[in-house]
Amino acid sequence: MLKRTIIAATALVAGFMAFQPVEQAQARVNIDIGIGVPGVYAPRPYYYAPRPVYVPRPVYVPRPAYRVSYCSRARANIRRLGYYRIRAVDCRGSRYTFHAKRGGVWYRLRVKARSGRVYKVTYL
Repeated sequence: MLKRTIIAATALVAGFMAFQPVEQAQARVNIDIGIGVPGVYAPRPYYYAPRPVYVPRPVYVPRPAYRVSYCSRARANIRRLGYYRIRAVDCRGSRYTFHAKRGGVWYRLRVKARSGRVYKVTYL
């Protein structure tokens, strides 16, 4: 009799198990953003660096590039090249002309008004 009761109980439990409603599988995703909890110490990684301090750059106003400002500016460029007794012959237009001495010899120098560079040197 005990044997029949155990079989009947097992069949009854199996019957209930067979007709249970099927639950859909749920995907459980745990996303951790890593913001941290206030009041909890978390060491910062070794590559952490504080944000740089913003320092505004000075405003750069370029000088007009269309010509050397004055004949004296071109004269200073010629003096840096080692010439002396510099005389301005013509300081008009797109080219300036100077006569200057270097090593005891007189030269005629042509200077571009745009860049201030000496582009032609001839003997006098």
